[in-house]
Amino acid sequence: MSFRVAVHNLTAMNIWQEFLIAAAIIVSMALQFGEHPLSWRRVLLPLVIVGGFAVYYLKAIPTSGNDGLFTLGGAVLGLALGTVAAMLMRVRLESGRVILSAGIAYVALWVIVFGARFAFALVATNSPDTLRQLFIWTYEHGITETGWVAALMLQAITMVGIRTLVVMGRSVMVAKRLPAMSAL
Repeated sequence: MSFRVAVHNLTAMNIWQEFLIAAAIIVSMALQFGEHPLSWRRVLLPLVIVGGFAVYYLKAIPTSGNDGLFTLGGAVLGLALGTVAAMLMRVRLESGRVILSAGIAYVALWVIVFGARFAFALVATNSPDTLRQLFIWTYEHGITETGWVAALMLQAITMVGIRTLVVMGRSVMVAKRLPAMSAL
């Protein structure tokens, strides 16, 4: 099998993986749109979805060399984006129940982030020039396929995980009537 065929098969498989991850996360986050009482399903479903993908696709987390730094970069990006996502959700107490509110900005963030991931995979797969440049950059910087998978999966896991932790923390604070945290 030639290098070109192997690369095409690898990237074609990855684009469908990315599509499934993006679609599942975007749909689960779009379901958060509007106002809803706090429930385990609303808060944890996105974490369960991304966790399932991680168990299936994430075989190793590189910790050394440029793979380790690249993976760390994915996690840091997820941390920042997850914090922004959590801040875009309102948490308030109404009639003794915690209410979560997510507006269009919240949904737009998820669509933009995971849509961009999918667009990147699509362009890299369908543009021979981009694919060649990506392979050259990857080779020159010592990033392996394991590093790419880990960075992308940790970005998704951290984004969803941080959003979940912050929203749950804010919900607990609101339920205990600690006004300093409910304004976050």
